[in-house]
Amino acid sequence: MAGRGKLIAVIGDEDTCTGFLLGGIGELNKNRSPNFLVVEKETSIAEIEETFKSFLTRNDIGIILINQFIAEMIRHAIDQHMESIPAVLEIPSKEHPYDASKDSILRRAKGMFCRALFTTVLVCLDHVSLLVMWTPRNLKLSTSSLCLGGSDIFATVSENRPVGEFIANLSIVGDPTGVNSIRLCLTGENANWFYLEGRTIRLNSSILRVLDRERQGSVLMAALTCYEDDIIQILNENDNKPRFLEKTIQPRYISELTAVNSVVFTVKAIDADGDTITYIIDRASPDANYFRIDLPNSGKVILDKPMDYETKTKLQLVIYAVETNTKEWYNTSASLIVNVEDGDDHYPQFLPCTPISQDHNHTVVCTNPIYVVNITEKDQDMLLNFSPGPIHAEDGDRSLDTPLLYSILSGADKNRFQIDNQTAEITMTKRVENRHMTPIFRLRIMASQLNDPKKYSVATALVRVLAENRFPPLFNRTTYKGFIIESSSPATLVSTYGNEVLFIQAIDQDFVDGVNPKMHYSLQPTRATTGLYHITEEGVIIAKTDRLRSFDRLILEVRS
Repeated sequence: MAGRGKLIAVIGDEDTCTGFLLGGIGELNKNRSPNFLVVEKETSIAEIEETFKSFLTRNDIGIILINQFIAEMIRHAIDQHMESIPAVLEIPSKEHPYDASKDSILRRAKGMFCRALFTTVLVCLDHVSLLVMWTPRNLKLSTSSLCLGGSDIFATVSENRPVGEFIANLSIVGDPTGVNSIRLCLTGENANWFYLEGRTIRLNSSILRVLDRERQGSVLMAALTCYEDDIIQILNENDNKPRFLEKTIQPRYISELTAVNSVVFTVKAIDADGDTITYIIDRASPDANYFRIDLPNSGKVILDKPMDYETKTKLQLVIYAVETNTKEWYNTSASLIVNVEDGDDHYPQFLPCTPISQDHNHTVVCTNPIYVVNITEKDQDMLLNFSPGPIHAEDGDRSLDTPLLYSILSGADKNRFQIDNQTAEITMTKRVENRHMTPIFRLRIMASQLNDPKKYSVATALVRVLAENRFPPLFNRTTYKGFIIESSSPATLVSTYGNEVLFIQAIDQDFVDGVNPKMHYSLQPTRATTGLYHITEEGVIIAKTDRLRSFDRLILEVRS
């Protein structure tokens, strides 16, 4: 049967088999077995069942037609057949009308929420026959189905007919091209010989592909299926909570320079039930006072007060997503971290910082130090070592640490003082000729940002010119003798001969009169004298008499 169509087998009474055999369906296979069985009064049920099962196993049979009253005799065998080919069609007989309630295939189709109507019509012409099995399918069994009205089609067509040859019309309620359309589909081994044009089946041949009874056989089969889908509405139940989109609640990085009242980020939650969602900031969260949401349904978070990197680098808040159109009011929350990024909003600051106040955010407000250095008339070509430390400034935005440039605004005295614009080291290039005319130089030092010269700070540096110190102090004698007169007073002055107060004096030859007003005296401490004597800036020695004993003799060493 290679290259040929499949056969129609018939199990029926004498009238049924005679009619189909006259239509040209009779065939013998290679084993000389016929494709029909005439059931008479003497035919046993076992013979009918055996013939039916043999037809099921034959590869050359595509459809088995059986009178319904005969099918009732072997109903168990028909019910066990679940394959689509060969298809089993129950047909009426002359004495027994068709009863749809007994049809196994129809009952099976109803169990699958489909309707399958099988009615066989066979028209023979030139011994080439077409059998189309009609199968309407929908999801509801109602009399208003658009697939109703169809039936199995038996038609004939002459071989060698051209493409588009009319085969049959479909008698269905629905319109395959209408607004409320149905779907028609031809399937099966020989379906490619036909095509659908609206409600009409036409021949699909060509010059190179001609319908030939000797090659295709006497019967061509195809299955025509009609689909009509039902729309089933599923009512929504509020059984889902809102859920934040993960990408909208990730840690944020926001500059401290962000303007107040601007939208800094947007959160978004979704609800599988499609409920309306409102966003609320938990005012109990640590930094909720920095933010607000003006439009609760938008999720847009607005900056409510300025941020300051120097006082707080990380902010935390909790946002709720709440259903507002349901009685359950399902909600969910998310904790958000806002990392404050340092902005260039502070000016340089000279060090060390001299605190003068502290604001409510515990930010220390500093004043610039005054740098001081002493020089003499003979000093020149030297780096100046200032106190309380070297001249140095840093960017007020510590994390940015913008490079600074240093310059002398005033007091350079015709380049007598020069500054390194990167290190702030000051060099004195020329000596001072007369310290009495310029006893002090006042330099104004500016530190400005390299990327923004308008951001700067100014400090003062004082250079004091002192007399040249060429001679060390000299005492006017090497040994002084003193006496202490016993008294009830806890302390007394040390005297010398003539009951005069003892003065220790040193001269400084750097001064014309030998008197250095800043001469300083001190006693070299020893174990025997520690805590017993004290010398003043004027060189007077005071003794603690309440801790001395009569006739004690002590040696004191004085430094100037």
